[in-house]
Amino acid sequence: MRTLVLSDAETDEPKRSDPSNSATVWAVFLAAVMLALAMPAAEAVRRLFYPPKRLLSEAGAWLSSGFSFGLEMLPTVGIAVLAATWIFVFWSLIGSFLNVVVHRLPLGQSVILGGSHCPRCSSPIKWHDNLPVVGWLRLHGRCRSCDLPISARYPVVESVCAGLGTAVYFRELLSGGINLPGRVPDLLHDGMLRLIPNAGPDLIGLYAYHCFALCMLLAWGLIAYDGHRLPGRSVLLVLFVAAGLPLVFPSLHPLPLGLATSAAGGLAGLLSGTVLSSVFHRLLRGDAAGRSGLPLVLPRQLSLGLVLVGIVFGWQGMLGTAVLLLGLCLIQILVWSSSLQWPTLPVELLLVPAAFIHLYLWRQLVVSLGVWWPGPAPTAACLVIPAALLVVVTLALMAITPAHGRQPTASKPSRTDPSPSLETNSNESPHRC
Repeated sequence: MRTLVLSDAETDEPKRSDPSNSATVWAVFLAAVMLALAMPAAEAVRRLFYPPKRLLSEAGAWLSSGFSFGLEMLPTVGIAVLAATWIFVFWSLIGSFLNVVVHRLPLGQSVILGGSHCPRCSSPIKWHDNLPVVGWLRLHGRCRSCDLPISARYPVVESVCAGLGTAVYFRELLSGGINLPGRVPDLLHDGMLRLIPNAGPDLIGLYAYHCFALCMLLAWGLIAYDGHRLPGRSVLLVLFVAAGLPLVFPSLHPLPLGLATSAAGGLAGLLSGTVLSSVFHRLLRGDAAGRSGLPLVLPRQLSLGLVLVGIVFGWQGMLGTAVLLLGLCLIQILVWSSSLQWPTLPVELLLVPAAFIHLYLWRQLVVSLGVWWPGPAPTAACLVIPAALLVVVTLALMAITPAHGRQPTASKPSRTDPSPSLETNSNESPHRC
């Protein structure tokens, strides 16, 4: 922890941010851009070497010709780039709003009323300083008024949200729903690199519905990271909206049975979350100081996250997400055990990439793994993978879990401090609160 003290001589010096924080923000931002463009880039390479036999549009002819196009295609390409850029900026703004939600919701404050301000000096944040990512970089990670540090977590969350939303835009919306099982893809969209969006209302609704779920999971995971509990009213409101939307728009469920799918998914998520929370609470035993000293934080609201996933994806999608969650927990355990600088993470935060990966590869997982993966027509064999992963994660935690009440050894540094890139300490003023 560093206490900021400015003398009269220092006030005229240019503001500087911690280089490590700036590097973290740039790294996450570039990673978000790469995530957003991963599927279009992969599809471009595939079409370059394996052009489609049947071209469904002029844009498809351009893509399959090895990018040799005339000047008449430039307006189309320009519109496509502007559309993708707008989507990226839009989801970065949503990430900025999620920062407000994460800060205010546990405090019982309104997330709508009241403009963004610095909680240290109460100065309003100007609109050009409130731009996602760019505002933080322009201010060199400090408040313009009081010069106190601004946590790097804010631009990190904005970048992550922008990357997730844009990646799903390319993967689900522009592809005609090629990632969704139980739904015939709209081949008129000519694959992943259809330049101009021409999706039907049902696909637009699915895209917005799935991104809504990912944003809620991200907000809940960050609240868990901060050590707060979710307010019951807001949780009930989110679950009510998630369950009520398919009643008004039945096409929001790619899997059949509509309301029954949401109800079964919610109950399955509650059961799975209860089981996983019970396992983690038994294995993540703290020392006498109340710290776990382990790679995972004791889950508090994992069941709520899995309930939301079950309502949105159905029980099959919830089970697939739970499988990926266990896999990510295992990776977290292995990386944490081998790196002294790796942070302790809550299970709720790992649920976000698990749900994203499942949505991104949903159809491919169902097709490639067959009966071993929960799909539209599941069998008992789909329970083998989650059971096996649960056993492996249990054994891994048992191997590194200290005996109950044992103090951490003095030779090993504490593993309970959060990552500097995500930390909001007492000297860092929240940026958009």
